[in-house]
Amino acid sequence: MFEAAIVLLYGLVAVAAMAVTLLEGWTNHDGLTLHRLAGLFACMLWPLTILFFILHGCVARLLTRRSRSAA
Repeated sequence: MFEAAIVLLYGLVAVAAMAVTLLEGWTNHDGLTLHRLAGLFACMLWPLTILFFILHGCVARLLTRRSRSAA
């Protein structure tokens, strides 16, 4: 359940960022330039940092629990 929520949140953030990037190109009448395509690709990648920190917190909490139970 928690993993599904993370994936859904990731998808929503990425789609929102992509929509803003596409709307910016539409209002400037630029179409799909190389820079716009690079921006769309970046929209897919930058939320990975959020996911990384969330997973890091989960792993650190799990390791802390295991070390306390072993002692």
